[in-house]
Amino acid sequence: MQSIKYLIPVLVTLSFSCFAQDTHCEISGTWKHADKNAWLEVDLSTKTVNVKSHLDNPQANGLTVIKNLKPKWSGEMYNASTGGYVSVRLAFNGCEQLNVTDNGVNILTLNRE
Repeated sequence: MQSIKYLIPVLVTLSFSCFAQDTHCEISGTWKHADKNAWLEVDLSTKTVNVKSHLDNPQANGLTVIKNLKPKWSGEMYNASTGGYVSVRLAFNGCEQLNVTDNGVNILTLNRE
């Protein structure tokens, strides 16, 4: 019974940290698209990545680019050519750059803003 008393706080802590990255890098917040005048917002509370601001395409503002973010950083990214979503992985390249890949191919690079 005594070990259960100590196990419960550990389990609660683990459940709250399920979105903690393996490294010390923080994924949530604003990221700048490497090739466009666009900023994306990673929101762990909604498990989404949304267009915060797109200077060249204002109609894209608010668009959900990645949904269903999961621990270890995977999700589903919007594919404009098909109108659907594809499975992607998100990986840090240092704490200031985030690469989004589809089957190992880099399809999006974001820089910490």
